[in-house]
Amino acid sequence: MRAQTGTAAFRVLGARMLAPWHRPEGRAGRRFPAVLFLHGFPGAEKSVDVQRALLRRGVASVAPRFLGAWGSGGTYRFTTLVAQARAALRAARRLDFVDPRRVAVYGFSMGGWTALNLGAREPRLKAVAAVSPAGGPEMLGPATRRFLATHSRVLNAPGPDALLADFRLALSRFDPARAVPRLKAPLLLAHGDADETVPVEVSRRLARLARGPVRLVVARGADHSWLDRRERLARLCADWLAARLGAGPGRKH
Repeated sequence: MRAQTGTAAFRVLGARMLAPWHRPEGRAGRRFPAVLFLHGFPGAEKSVDVQRALLRRGVASVAPRFLGAWGSGGTYRFTTLVAQARAALRAARRLDFVDPRRVAVYGFSMGGWTALNLGAREPRLKAVAAVSPAGGPEMLGPATRRFLATHSRVLNAPGPDALLADFRLALSRFDPARAVPRLKAPLLLAHGDADETVPVEVSRRLARLARGPVRLVVARGADHSWLDRRERLARLCADWLAARLGAGPGRKH
């Protein structure tokens, strides 16, 4: 059976969530290790290159679009991202090509923030990878309201003042500095030292707080999205995740 791609639809918090997926080549009925992909805010970068790199290593991917974003129903709220991710994880484990015992999570930016919090609440996850993850209250500043207002235009989101209040509450309630010490799964943190959105010190501090296995990769000159280093990032994350899911680089499937 050839590799396949498609889109699942989950019911999450009373709304319809879309979740594109990739299934590796393999016999019909086979269940594969899988990675749940969590996009950032607003979610223009969906890390499809990392998903395809995993596909070549025999690892499936499920990439939910948060409520209020990119075709999913409902309203975008930072305070519900962790609950959405937990619901999406449960739904992904029920897909007929996913091995529910071998699932990891990958998150970019705000998705990385969500992945760290998900990992602290889901001890069965095999690995957590966070790329350029957002931090806690240090993410707030004089330009935050304008940033949120500008980037939320493509989303079904509350107005700027309500969204800022929701962001403040989320950062306080789900500070990743409290989540990381609770992680049981191996952790990969990847951050560029030229990140213009989230300071690299966020990942450095989180790495120091980890009590389990952690790998911190700081890319010299890389910006927030690793735009000119995507090949390196895809290889790094795919190799690390595949190895922890028992589907190492070049493994036949």
